[in-house]
Amino acid sequence: SGPATPTASGSTSGEGSALSATASCSDLAGNSATATQTGIKVDQTAPAIPAFVGGPDANASYVFGSVPAAPTCTSTDALSGFASCTVAGYGTSVGSHSMTATALDVAGNDATATRDYTVLAWTLTGFFQPVDMNGIYNTVKNGSTVPLKFRVFAGATELTDVSAVSSLKYVQISCTGTAPTDEIEATATGGTVLRYGDGQFIYNWKTPSTPGKCLRLTMTTLDGSSLVAYFKLK
Repeated sequence: SGPATPTASGSTSGEGSALSATASCSDLAGNSATATQTGIKVDQTAPAIPAFVGGPDANASYVFGSVPAAPTCTSTDALSGFASCTVAGYGTSVGSHSMTATALDVAGNDATATRDYTVLAWTLTGFFQPVDMNGIYNTVKNGSTVPLKFRVFAGATELTDVSAVSSLKYVQISCTGTAPTDEIEATATGGTVLRYGDGQFIYNWKTPSTPGKCLRLTMTTLDGSSLVAYFKLK
């Protein structure tokens, strides 16, 4: 006689791992049949808020170079089961960082947690005399050697390894007629190898043989901090 309706459906509600749904259909002659689907699994609930394992503490501050290793995370799920947990946003560069832990259950539901921390820059002191700072143009004979002296601190700890210095470079710039100038009172001789001695880093910088030029010299440490001095060659 054919079916009374082309399809029949049943539904289930709630959550669980052994739900069922029943549907009935009939034909045009009034005969009917019922079918039940069992073992339906439904999970619409997010897993537990993930927990960080290791890594930087919440709202903590760390000096560059002392940030703990990247954390992992974990969670639980009472229905479909815990599937995975990942952490994004970890970093060791100077500045503020925000990590996000994302947990997933087998059904694809997710839960997140965040943790913030800060990485502090090193403290640089210098350049010391005979170099003047604060925008003063140090005048010196071209081709002479200027001793660059400075100190580097990671928090309260003074760094003495030359590996703390990532670069020491100069570029030619336009001379500013109104900028204050000061004569370099002492020059140096010898090599230009960066070294640590007498409680400070020392680099004997041989100036280029280009009279009348102005230069900006920048010393940069591994954390990205820098010291800048200006020179005018005679």
